[in-house]
Amino acid sequence: MIYLDHAATTPPDAAVIRAMEQCMRDTWQNPSAAYAAAGGARRALRLARQALAAMLNAEPQSVAFTSGGTEGNNMALTLARGGHAVISAIEHPSVLRAAALRCREVTLVPPDASGIIQPEAVARALRPDTRLISVMLANNETGAIQPVADIGALARARRIPLHCDAVQAFGHIPVDVAALNVDLLTLSGHKLYGPRGVGALFVRQGLELPPLMSGGGQEFGLRPGTENLPAICGLRVSAELAAKDMTVRAARETDLLRAFEDELKRHVPGCRVLAEDAPRLPGVTAVLLPGLASERAIAKLDLLGIQVSGGAACASREQGVSHVYRAMGLTDAEAACVLRVSIGRATTAEELQTAAKAIEQTWRER
Repeated sequence: MIYLDHAATTPPDAAVIRAMEQCMRDTWQNPSAAYAAAGGARRALRLARQALAAMLNAEPQSVAFTSGGTEGNNMALTLARGGHAVISAIEHPSVLRAAALRCREVTLVPPDASGIIQPEAVARALRPDTRLISVMLANNETGAIQPVADIGALARARRIPLHCDAVQAFGHIPVDVAALNVDLLTLSGHKLYGPRGVGALFVRQGLELPPLMSGGGQEFGLRPGTENLPAICGLRVSAELAAKDMTVRAARETDLLRAFEDELKRHVPGCRVLAEDAPRLPGVTAVLLPGLASERAIAKLDLLGIQVSGGAACASREQGVSHVYRAMGLTDAEAACVLRVSIGRATTAEELQTAAKAIEQTWRER
């Protein structure tokens, strides 16, 4: 099997699994319990929060644990409930649909042809009654890194909170909430070799965020319910591992994918790399293969033991083409011919060479 869909999810690291097993065995008590026996659970929760806060350059009390990116995004969008929000048109569905559900009015800002949301376009969309801006850090379908810091600067000048979905970026590029000028930021564990079902939401101190659910006072009152401590411990380990080798891993993945892209462009006439001129995540590429429906290509490659996607995994079974590709100006016919390839720590040059040749052969047989 050649797994090239790491943007959908990553295999949990062995150290993450060990940390979760140890937590379930040794610190299984409820962290909210007052008796001494729960001290280990409280300490594990505190250390995990401190570790994530350090990676984000944030205060520990500004980091609330969640069940993942979707919940974190929905929590953040409660800030715009009943009002006007400015949302990039390339956001994850958990942002777009939460905004449509909670906001009285939403203005979508399209990207340019390179898949970048320009700060000037955001500025033009703002109104006196705008309650929230939401722009992701890196797009999950193209890998394009957005100018969040510049957008954050204009948001600060207008005193409008900025939310950033950093699920695809965290653990792969540096994420500094102060440098990015963000007020809310979402992350998830399973994109960086951590467990599924856990994430975190950064909320700038002083910002009053209505809770999404009612219940107890856990997570500073933002997220009621007994904390999923084993998953939180796994998230901590995966984040710490990502921080250790981020620069080296990014350089390696960038080199591997650029060689893969060059191979396809040499042998598939008209092949295009989406967002090629934009800054991109090191491990994600989206290639347009003219005349080859991605649905057909995915099925054929799957039979060969090669796993890729046509875009976001969460939307792969829904009808219609990617809203991201359409927002970038692709026709529906073009958008239906895009493959997303995303690599990881264990991906080799030989695997990508095999995948490239298989894709080229599939294109010739279309």
